[in-house]
Amino acid sequence: MRAAPPLRPALVVKRLFMQEFLAAEPPCLALGLVEERQRLCGLLALRLDETIPPAIADRGFEFGHALLGNMTFAVLHLVLAFPGFQTYNVLINPNNLVVQAVLRTMLDDGDYFFFALQPQGQVTAFRADIGSEGLAVLRANRARLQASTTTDAQYQQARMAFAAHPEPPGVLLPWVCHETVAALDLTTDRLPLTPA
Repeated sequence: MRAAPPLRPALVVKRLFMQEFLAAEPPCLALGLVEERQRLCGLLALRLDETIPPAIADRGFEFGHALLGNMTFAVLHLVLAFPGFQTYNVLINPNNLVVQAVLRTMLDDGDYFFFALQPQGQVTAFRADIGSEGLAVLRANRARLQASTTTDAQYQQARMAFAAHPEPPGVLLPWVCHETVAALDLTTDRLPLTPA
């Protein structure tokens, strides 16, 4: 007799968040919150327009982040690199209530969940323990990120400058699902996602 595989806990997201994410044009990236075992975690959700080959997906991805801008404003740059396949960049305005809530949750807990939705509907989900080293830039700049007054015009200017000279080279993703603060409230309209 074989032992039963360990049960994976259901992950819960806001239905509204998932609806908006699925309505966005791929490829794109969204930040949100997910609940696991009654505990909130940050969520990075990547929606792809091309399939990651299984051999590449099995190796995972490299996650990086940096702060771009000057003394007047800051923009958060996230990098998701799948070696041998593609590098995805996204620029995020830290002067956004959704971003503030997600970053606070990530920095307080030191982990996050990552979802990658591929064109055929397959979803890869895993919890990443990013610990202190993985959050070094975010932790060192936490006060600056939380006090950000970056305007939409400054954000768009930074995005256009980055698009002209992306570093690292790769696809610049649209940042989606950032207007709906209600999507952070997981007490109602809950959507359980049961891992296979």
